[in-house]
Amino acid sequence: MNIAGKGVLLLGVFVAIGIIVLSEGFSDTSQNSDSLPVIQSAEESNEPSNTSEEENSVEEEEVAAEEATTEQSSTPVQSEPVPSSESVLHPPAEVRVLVANGTEISGAAGAIREVLISDQGYNGLPAVNAATEEVPDFSFVYYANGYELDARNVGLIIGVDSANVLPMPAALPVGDLAEANVLVLLGSDLYPPEE
Repeated sequence: MNIAGKGVLLLGVFVAIGIIVLSEGFSDTSQNSDSLPVIQSAEESNEPSNTSEEENSVEEEEVAAEEATTEQSSTPVQSEPVPSSESVLHPPAEVRVLVANGTEISGAAGAIREVLISDQGYNGLPAVNAATEEVPDFSFVYYANGYELDARNVGLIIGVDSANVLPMPAALPVGDLAEANVLVLLGSDLYPPEE
């Protein structure tokens, strides 16, 4: 299941939990307390043994409501970050990707750019060399606001660790971003130095 599918499924679960919590939180319990003495007084005059059964059923309903509330609050915490409402998965042709070569391997950025354009249909900007002085140990994928899911998808395609998919930094590793939505910085993990 892709990231968007998981997000939709997770949203559905949260909506269902919200509906249950709201219905339990706003249920009118004053009717139960008002009608209980009337039922008890009527049953006391007829059959005293039925009163304890009625009290037991009311207690069972309260216990069931408490268990439902406890069950909802013990829902496991989500381990993956929830994408912001601004971040959606765009069609690849609408995502401008800039690949910067931070390695000493000539043509590395062009090769990744070609994979993203030819195989995946992304809007690849001309490859550039990174403005970093040292070769980074790891590759990174940076994203502009609203393009996190696209950056994660690019990272999956080229094999970048998901921990290295980050928001666009203030100090860019390239001279000109060229209005890219996603920036890939290649490091020595994908292209180790030639020996």
